[in-house]
Amino acid sequence: MTEIDEIIVQIKQLFTKKPNTIYEVRIVDEVYSGMINIFFEYYKIGYATTSQQIARLEGTYREQIPAIKQQIKHETGLTVTIK
Repeated sequence: MTEIDEIIVQIKQLFTKKPNTIYEVRIVDEVYSGMINIFFEYYKIGYATTSQQIARLEGTYREQIPAIKQQIKHETGLTVTIK
């Protein structure tokens, strides 16, 4: 099982499908630290966003970010954004 597959398993465990709640995955490329962080975020309408870091990848994955985004979106059905 690859690191990306493990991340997808974690996302599926966190995704609980509550009513009036918006879920998304955010991929953040930290240029200065050379790391890539992946966050699971959700918020209920009218409430603050809750963000939970689920993975921290080495900078060697930088060129694979579009493929990682597509794989997560395809397997979970969630919105995935890159910052």
